[in-house]
Formats: sequence, C-alpha cells, structure tokens
Amino acid sequence: MKKVKKGHYLIACIGTLVLGSFVGWYGRVWYASTLPSKLVEIRENSGAYNLINPLLLVDSNRQAPDLDWMKKTISDSINSNKDAALSVSVYFRDLNAGKWTGVNEDGIYDPSSMMKVAVMMGYLKKADSDPSILTKNLDYKYMLDSGQNYQPEHPLSNGPHTVAEIIQSMIIGSDNTAMEVLYNNDRDAFVNVLKELNIPPPATIDDLDFISPKSYSAIFRTLYSSTYLSRTLSEKALELLTLPEFKNGLVAGVPKDIVVAHKFGEHTTLINGAYDSRQLHDCGIIYYPGNPYLLCVMTKGQDFDKEASVIAGISKDVYNAEVLYNPLKK
Repeated sequence: MKKVKKGHYLIACIGTLVLGSFVGWYGRVWYASTLPSKLVEIRENSGAYNLINPLLLVDSNRQAPDLDWMKKTISDSINSNKDAALSVSVYFRDLNAGKWTGVNEDGIYDPSSMMKVAVMMGYLKKADSDPSILTKNLDYKYMLDSGQNYQPEHPLSNGPHTVAEIIQSMIIGSDNTAMEVLYNNDRDAFVNVLKELNIPPPATIDDLDFISPKSYSAIFRTLYSSTYLSRTLSEKALELLTLPEFKNGLVAGVPKDIVVAHKFGEHTTLINGAYDSRQLHDCGIIYYPGNPYLLCVMTKGQDFDKEASVIAGISKDVYNAEVLYNPLKK
C-alpha cells in the first residue's frame, strides 16, 4: 500500500475537496479543444458575476515549431543526465511571444510544496476585496517535519502571527507548518484557485501524482499577466517568489544577477513502509533581460541531489540557448 510522507497528508485531504469541485471540468476542456485555430480559453467560471466571465489564459494546444531549437536544447540536456533521474518533464514558455515547447510536458507528478503558491493566491484573492485578511492573527506552532529534505532555515517563533507573515514563511522557507495553518484556516480559498485555473484534480485521493509542468504553469502565467489577482497583489506574490531559500534548481543554472521567481516541491514515496522513490521539481519565471521565460522542470528518481543537478543543468542549458538566440541587450 502506498503511504504519503509526513508533511504531505494535506494533499490527500485536498484531493477529496478538489474532486468535488471539478464537476464540469472535462466538459469545458472538451469545448475549448473544439475552438477554431486550436486555441484554448480558460475563464474564471467563479460564479461571482452575472454578466462577465473574466479571461485568465489563452493558450495553443500545439507546440511552436519555431521553438524547435529550444526543444532540442531541453532534450539534449535531459539525455546528458539520463542516469540521474527516472523521469524528467519540462515545459518552456516565451512570456513575450506566448509560444511554448516542452519535453514530456504532460507527465504527471506529485506537486507537493508547489501547491503552496496556490494557497498564497487563495488568500491574496480574498485580500483583493478585503485587505484586513492579511493582518488577521493565526496561531502558529512549528512542527519539525522529519521527512522534509529541505527544511526551512528560519521558521517563525511559536505564537500568533499575521496571515501575511505566515504566507511569507510558507513561500520563502517552504514551511510545512505555515501551509497547514493557512490551509486549515480556509480550505476553500485554495480549492477555488485550482478550480478556476482548470488544474485537474488527482484521479483518486490515494494517487497524488496529478499535475504536469504544463498544467502547473497556469499558476505562474496568471501571476505574470495579473489576470487572476490585482496588479498590486500579483507583484507582491512574485516578489515573495524571488526570495525562496532553495537555490539548488533553476537559480543554480543562471547568473547571480538574473532574477528568478520560483517555487520548488519535494516528495518521498513509501510503499509498505519502505522507501521507493523521490520527486523534486522547480518551476518559475526567469527574468532574462528583455525576454522573460517560464521554465518548469519536474523529476522523479532516487536521489534529491542528482535530481537538483538535473534541474540546474536544464536551467543552465536553456539560459545559454536564450543568450545565443536572444543576445542580452547592453
């Protein structure tokens, strides 16, 4: 029987809520796939309005042929480290041109701590209309998660803290206690984010591999375009995402002066109490001068350090390819 690593039981709880919130999702996807020119529209579908339905994303369901050079770069980078991970999936998007490419970009994984971005967005969405939400105090008592490989370096002190402070700890230190406090205080806020961004739920509450690099990219794309949150709060969210303590993935592959807004996730799978595999992911926006791009890398293997090296290597190769194709502006 598959067991979930301590600190990730929340995702199992989330599964039940999310499954119930996605009635009609497949119908909307089917309809979108029939639109002319292969364009897929994702609208808020929140039911909060009578006469409007805000557009969140417009996407093509086909990779851009003129990004074949990048697809080859990614494939070559994966192949050069094929013994370091069991599976690797990558999604790349030119945020100015709106074109994308990838390798196994629909492969599914356990997002784990990457869902903390959606938790943050759920609170910020409510703060758009009620800013006092961020100043509300919640009780925080740090619980060490012995199963977490990358521990927060500076967890909060025990006691009451504002929602804003707890969000900061959750994002910067990937603090599992902070996520549990926020999620337990308002579960619907998180679930609504996934529903409105059309991120499909897990097939069952026992199978936590349910998200792909391509589907997860919707979270960062809506923050970058400010189509889900206000401009002020989208900027605030991305500012926090430039500060995470984890720097072994995407950040390790680019020069130190390049800004990266990102979130990593880790997951360890146990089967019948025995260690089986590890997953490590890192997704975000690399602010390449004049041509920012989104890069999402998800891996599954046996060794976190090797998987981090794979992610850093892909990040480096993608960045160097950008330098060759879109020379830095002096």
